[in-house]
Amino acid sequence: MKRRGKNRTAATPWLGLLCLLGWPVLVSAASIDVMAAKDRSFCERVTAYFGTRLTPDVELLKTVEWQPVELKGQGPKTRHCSALDRAVLDFNNDGRPDLIVKTTFCMKGAPSDSIYVFPAGNPVLDQLSWQDLSPLLATPDKFERTGGVYPLTLLHGERAGASPALKTLFTIQPFVLDGRTYVSLTDNRREWMVIATYVNGERFDDQCYLRAGTF
Repeated sequence: MKRRGKNRTAATPWLGLLCLLGWPVLVSAASIDVMAAKDRSFCERVTAYFGTRLTPDVELLKTVEWQPVELKGQGPKTRHCSALDRAVLDFNNDGRPDLIVKTTFCMKGAPSDSIYVFPAGNPVLDQLSWQDLSPLLATPDKFERTGGVYPLTLLHGERAGASPALKTLFTIQPFVLDGRTYVSLTDNRREWMVIATYVNGERFDDQCYLRAGTF
């Protein structure tokens, strides 16, 4: 039996496009729960851009223009477990552009994303090869959690150590909404999603916790 809740919304590609264009949209179906929020009205609005498996719609992804990174040396034959992509955007919302590099590598055959942050114009990509990624990995400004956990610290009232967390394999998707950059974070289970802003170092400021509905 489908559970219903007032904070749950359904998403379709055309709905996300209408929202991006600034048109008013009334949401009537139910599929995503807002479990914690710093600004509930914002978090409820954000759910319109995600499907029932917490996948962002195409129009939202188009707000960040990614370009593949071509590295020197002999690389793996498939991008499924060996992708590097770059984008330039104001990642931490300080008014200055940043160079963002997203990597996708596999752990036991399953892909997981990481993000590395540099000032725009940084020559780090010219210093890389498939045999030496150390200049990329050395930056202190990054999200690099494959094999680890991302605790959902906005959830209160949970027993110590028992709070939900994203684990092991991560999908991270930056997007721009109302002139600000956010990231969506989820793991391979796709039960929980974090909507956050990037601060610096390895720090994110969590804004929303979304949970896929139970059907």
